Amino acid sequence: MRIKDNEKQERIKDAMISLILKEGINGASVAKIAKQAGVSPATIYVYYENKEEMLAEVFNEYARKPVSYLGGMLYPSMSGSELIECLIKGAYSYALENEKEFSFVDQCYSCPTLQESVKENDCYNEVFDVIHDFQKRRIIRSYSDPSIIAVLFAPVKFIAMNRNSYADPQAELDELIKMLQDMLLY
Repeated sequence: MRIKDNEKQERIKDAMISLILKEGINGASVAKIAKQAGVSPATIYVYYENKEEMLAEVFNEYARKPVSYLGGMLYPSMSGSELIECLIKGAYSYALENEKEFSFVDQCYSCPTLQESVKENDCYNEVFDVIHDFQKRRIIRSYSDPSIIAVLFAPVKFIAMNRNSYADPQAELDELIKMLQDMLLY
């Protein structure tokens, strides 16, 4: 039995993400991933049973990273305005700092078989613990979790992915924050 090497596994993940962004999910074969990672195709099977398992595992890992990133920025004593600003600016910063992984996760969410492997609401538990506390204290309106996800994060994704189209993406982000504060706060 071969020993797993974390550095090799990271190269495999990086190669898979790069190929999927370049050629799509179907275009990223195990052989191409192995070649780009500088390993043999057999090495990939040391880490993953098959391409589908690899894709689901890596998607699950990267889908949760932005939430951990945001969760580390939140605290219960913030005001509602600060919470919304922190979530929006944090999500935007994460998207810019991790553009490749962010794009990979976005592409995977559009694949129905992968959507089944990770539930978006499950990813946001850490953030929703704080949001639910704010809702109980009647600081944030009690909308459903899917609606909160949609109004908070879809516009941030849009601004991040189209930031080169704006003269001042920061002004767009600030306007979004104000809109969301008006919409979500009591």
